[in-house]
Amino acid sequence: MENSFITDSRQLIEEARNRRSNIVITGHNSKRFYGNPDISPHTQLNTTTNDGIIDYDPSELVVRVRSGTSIINLEKELFSRNQFLNFEPPRFKTEPVSGLEDRVGTVGGMIASGLSGPGRFFHGGCRESVLGLTVMDGTGKLMRFGGSVIKNVAGYDISRLNVGALGCLGLITEAFLRTYPQPQSEITVELGVSRKELSETIKFCYVEQLPISGSFWTNVETEEFQKKEKLYIRLSGKEAMVSYALKKISEKFKHHSVMDNCATGFWSSIRDQNLKFFTDKVSGNNILWRISVPLATDINLVLGEDMIFEWMGALRWVKSKESPLSIREKVAQVGGHATIYYASQSIKEQHGSFSPLGDASKRVHLNLKKVFDPENVFNKGRLYHFM
Repeated sequence: MENSFITDSRQLIEEARNRRSNIVITGHNSKRFYGNPDISPHTQLNTTTNDGIIDYDPSELVVRVRSGTSIINLEKELFSRNQFLNFEPPRFKTEPVSGLEDRVGTVGGMIASGLSGPGRFFHGGCRESVLGLTVMDGTGKLMRFGGSVIKNVAGYDISRLNVGALGCLGLITEAFLRTYPQPQSEITVELGVSRKELSETIKFCYVEQLPISGSFWTNVETEEFQKKEKLYIRLSGKEAMVSYALKKISEKFKHHSVMDNCATGFWSSIRDQNLKFFTDKVSGNNILWRISVPLATDINLVLGEDMIFEWMGALRWVKSKESPLSIREKVAQVGGHATIYYASQSIKEQHGSFSPLGDASKRVHLNLKKVFDPENVFNKGRLYHFM
């Protein structure tokens, strides 16, 4: 028997199709800023009543969960079994900020946005942890893809196609997620590394195959970072492996230090984007960019004054007033993507949040939209203006 959420959602979709109107899928609204602005008028479909863990087998490293479930509540259950979501999705905060209970975000929003935290570099992103999804398409039909085992996909992997699609391909109702055991050992090393030295340091880490589960470098001097141009490296894994990696770093870098108990809070602040770099919102023609580039990209590619590097340089946060066309041209030349993360609504409307698609990619996107949401009911324009 269908639960009330499925029945109500199907009815809402039918009404929207009859009126030829737009449905905006919401959870906690913590990621409303991400992507293009919602098109009005629209009807909201809220997923928060569709919550709860359906099935969890720690021995199989798989959890089945409803889309409206809080990330925090899911992680509490995983933590009680010494497991976690290794891609560390950001959990944004409500006001006033007082603790973990104020962090919000749903599993559906986590998958729809596809955002990953520090663990993405070492473990893989959200997409790699999605084993299966149940999705309601634009006609109200429930479709199930994938399942509870890793190698169960034949044909197109539709589940992972929905990761990062911002709900444009359908309403996620359930997810099978892969879980991981907590690492046996974990330490964070602080190194004084200038931008000129950063490339050589990263090369050393690759050559030595260090078990790096998180990295952070910035040239921004804030109240959190009194000493700028510091590289923070988190090492995770078996105790012997972490000890060996620390020995290698000690031999290479005479001036280094190991963070104490504050390391956990440090990485949480990066994961949840609590740093003033993120919380001080941009204004005017200033833009906060989320830039993804190939790992070997020149570390000295300068796109703005204030920068944060994660994932050993593959993810770069940049604040800049430079023309979006110019930024995207520079990033495209090295094979990367430049996303307007925070900016005024007018800038997002004019330039679009995500890098423009070529003709071939655009046709693929339009064809997928036509298959899964033929009447363009869900989150119209949120990903790209043309869909």
